[in-house]
Amino acid sequence: MKFYGGIKIAIAVFASMTIASGAGAQRASTDHSGDYLSFLLIGGVSKVDEVTSSAGTLQLRNDADEVGAMGLTLGYNWAKKGLPIRSEIEYHYRARFDFDTRVIGSAGYENQLSTHAVIVNTYADYQMNDRWALFAGGGIGWAQNVSDVARVPTGGGAKTELVTRTNNLTWNAALGVIWSFAQNWDAEFRYRYIDLGEVESGPHIDGTTIKAKSYTSHDLILGITYRF
Repeated sequence: MKFYGGIKIAIAVFASMTIASGAGAQRASTDHSGDYLSFLLIGGVSKVDEVTSSAGTLQLRNDADEVGAMGLTLGYNWAKKGLPIRSEIEYHYRARFDFDTRVIGSAGYENQLSTHAVIVNTYADYQMNDRWALFAGGGIGWAQNVSDVARVPTGGGAKTELVTRTNNLTWNAALGVIWSFAQNWDAEFRYRYIDLGEVESGPHIDGTTIKAKSYTSHDLILGITYRF
């Protein structure tokens, strides 16, 4: 499965860093600017809720899926100013959610759902020692849910395709742990709950529009951070 494959990759990367790390790693240095850049590998268990159709009787064929995503963050650690807080801007792209529905007697709708998201996050850090820190926080931003749908008539006929983009407010809450495995490098493991807003597809060739009121995900994130 997509999600478990991503987790296996994350574990392999984390293990390789453990082997490669030296005994002199430190979390903080007066030489660091406070700026940092992170690469994120994300696996999520995702779901859409309150799905409706503008016409006919709707059947849900698949409203939950495992998704994968990759992202980048650019941030600043305010510990340089005496505050145990980090602020950052994150971009990530997630795909693909197989969101499939059917209108009885009309057609099936096979939605390959993907998302672009830009989020401003803030985290409070609790430094345990030079190597380890705990953190919690969250953020708010913009998400564009892209529905790439193939409509397949149940009684025969030509398949049609339609792409619909829905712009939303997104928010998340997260907690995690940071491991400073080298002088300028951190690894983080984070759990996040994220709400990506609404999903819409249509109107299709027959005028039908399918909507989901919410798209949420429970994410596990492995991050690799370089501190400047």
